[in-house]
Amino acid sequence: MNHAALGLFRGKHASLMLISLLVISSFAFVIPITASMSLSASYGKISHKLLSLIETKGNAPIDVLISTVSNDYSSVIADIQRLGGEVRRQFQYVNALAASVPADKILALAENENILKIYYDEPRTLAGVIPSLPELDVKPETASAYLSGFETVVATPEIIAELQPCNYWNPVAMGAEPVWELNDYGQGTLVVIIDTGLWAGHFMFAGTSIIGGVDLSPDVGTEYEGWNRTDNHWHGTHVAGIIASTGGIIVPEDDLLVQSIELYTGQELPSAEPYGYPGYKVIWLLGMAPAADLFAIKVFPHTGEGVPESYILAGMEYALNMKLEQGYDVDVISMSIGGPTLFDGRDIEDQLVDTITSYGITVVAAAGNEGPAPMTVSSPGSANTAITVAAAATPVQTRVFWDYYYEQLGIGYYLFISETPQIIYFSSRGPTSDGRLKPTLAATGVFVLSAYHEAEDPQAIAWASGTSMATPAVSGAVALLNTYAETFIPEATPEDYKQALQNGAVWLEGYNEYDQGAGFLNVWNALVALTEDTSIGDVAEPLPPCSWLEDISNIPIFSAGTYETDIIDLPPGHKKDFIFRVTHLTGSIELEITNVDLGVDLGLNSLEVYIQSAKRTTYAYFIDSANVWGNASFLITDYETTWSGEVTGVYMDELTRLAPIEPGYVKIVIENDWTSYDNISCHIKITVKHERWQPGFYKYVILMGEIAEGENTGWIEIDVPKRAISAEITLVWMRDWSVYPTSDLDLYVYWTQCGSSGGYNYDGATLNSPERVILENPKTLSVLIAGYSIYAENEPYILIIKFTLKCSPTLWFNVR
Repeated sequence: MNHAALGLFRGKHASLMLISLLVISSFAFVIPITASMSLSASYGKISHKLLSLIETKGNAPIDVLISTVSNDYSSVIADIQRLGGEVRRQFQYVNALAASVPADKILALAENENILKIYYDEPRTLAGVIPSLPELDVKPETASAYLSGFETVVATPEIIAELQPCNYWNPVAMGAEPVWELNDYGQGTLVVIIDTGLWAGHFMFAGTSIIGGVDLSPDVGTEYEGWNRTDNHWHGTHVAGIIASTGGIIVPEDDLLVQSIELYTGQELPSAEPYGYPGYKVIWLLGMAPAADLFAIKVFPHTGEGVPESYILAGMEYALNMKLEQGYDVDVISMSIGGPTLFDGRDIEDQLVDTITSYGITVVAAAGNEGPAPMTVSSPGSANTAITVAAAATPVQTRVFWDYYYEQLGIGYYLFISETPQIIYFSSRGPTSDGRLKPTLAATGVFVLSAYHEAEDPQAIAWASGTSMATPAVSGAVALLNTYAETFIPEATPEDYKQALQNGAVWLEGYNEYDQGAGFLNVWNALVALTEDTSIGDVAEPLPPCSWLEDISNIPIFSAGTYETDIIDLPPGHKKDFIFRVTHLTGSIELEITNVDLGVDLGLNSLEVYIQSAKRTTYAYFIDSANVWGNASFLITDYETTWSGEVTGVYMDELTRLAPIEPGYVKIVIENDWTSYDNISCHIKITVKHERWQPGFYKYVILMGEIAEGENTGWIEIDVPKRAISAEITLVWMRDWSVYPTSDLDLYVYWTQCGSSGGYNYDGATLNSPERVILENPKTLSVLIAGYSIYAENEPYILIIKFTLKCSPTLWFNVR
């Protein structure tokens, strides 16, 4: 029977089929609309997170991002104001606006026909932090050490050529110095940094051209308003120093930092005697393009906390507007920012990147810190035209940091034994969901020493790690290419610069293209490639109108199966990926590690294990690193993640740990920890099984149908068996995480529990696929399915409700 006739559904694609099987079948009917449970045709326009806020915030205002049919916002603005809301920002280059709207009025606002979607204005975060090392087994993005209280010096481009050796250490490691010898220091190139603002009074910018800035952050209108403040978060200042610092520090010649730099570089630092400090040395901390012009757009508050996506979009639009309407010749935008996406290359941020690029501005973006699993590059790094940057650890910078932190000269040799850069484990990996090559290339992003400040200590420097630190190195490299091109190759485009960087990159052995892109940044090689380019004026190929999920599986498991292999002599900092496809039938995944050989072990060696769910472009790890020292096993089921054996330091994503196994590609990564001293070998066995039937008494209700974007099924009341002690509700659909683009259906539940009043449950309104809700002792139950994001005409789905009964001799099935 088609229940559309009963008014349950909007549109032709929402339909159900009812077939009675075996003994009893129960019938669904419409719940009467009451004041406590409203039914709106606009549910499908509301993001799942926003809908949960609507039900809990009463009439409190909520910040929302509204996607519209056109850029004629008049009717939407009128409705926002009529409903007591406030428009915060109207976007110029994408069809969207940001507003603050009372929670209880958002469903009414969604009825406006010019509105496509209303999102909770989701936070975006910075992609790098200062390095705290409570123990040797440490993640560099959580370490903390900074320096202050030293004398400082300033270099100008006129004297840089005379400084020998002139720098520690980015321009040396990444080939900028030979470009400087052409009198190319980035002069005449404007780099816009979208970040936390910067402190222009820092000594590292005493000779830097900072032409201005603007504050678009949540601090506007508060006592913290301003892009140029010592009490802004240090992140933007650190990034700016990597691009265009002109400063250095004067340090006693017997200082551990001096000794360590000279040990690992094999060069003697210049004497500070010419500056009036005999017995001291100068450590120059020059940026990649020390003569570039900088403009700071502050979008993050002074705390450094994440901000809604609308602030990032506003910063991007402001930078483009600078070029199109304000008379600034913007050449590069540097964005050490990231967040997840369901539609790589085609969401709002990614599309805006491509628009900006079309106006001749090169956008450099962080790949993200969600590695080491494949398909984790975030937006806007997933944009088609973005230069997307992975993070690498270099021998000199990594060893110097370890020496300084542990106050022991030479210990860095034991904690980083490679003589070539290594892609760091946290760096996000490609490909994109639709199979495009990302990242573009890698740059130094581990223990980078640059400008740092606090309100009480505005003239410090600090080591920091993240793709945030790698991104500005590439932004500086593009500045050098652009300065050269504006004189000698004026027709060069952002795509030409991207190709030059790729052609000039140095391949790192032991890593694949989805780890490092084209390789490790070398600016001199890139400049040579640019001068030899015979097709200047290239424009990036547009994305095809249709794409599909790239098959990244590399072992023969599909839904269920077993695979085992030996890992032989895996070097420190290198990994092996084991990727396989699971389905709705998959009930458990087990990883067993045996025959572990830690090699020559100084107490440092261990295997690192990562197990990521089928989600893409985001975190979502069942196991986010675990140190394995011997035989160990990990077991993942639909309900929990457990482990046993010689395992320590297990980190988990709590949201993923409680989620069901989702269809798509599960990624298991075995890595020799980057601080290990020797190669490691082991044997692994992966066993994937279908879910086993659990003995007991159950009743199943199964609903099948299809739904279009923006539709919802309306509330459907489900008969709850009198003996039900629990209900497990599972919603599955065709375009899940095993398909690109991925559709997002949401499951909303209204229920009462024996002995309590009713309420809404939003556990099924997430990015999970399948969605699942588990209820204990249900008395009444109603469900609503909403088609939130559907990238096809309609989306087939199945809803399975499993009632567990106290005791019954009969098994019921209802299929609808």
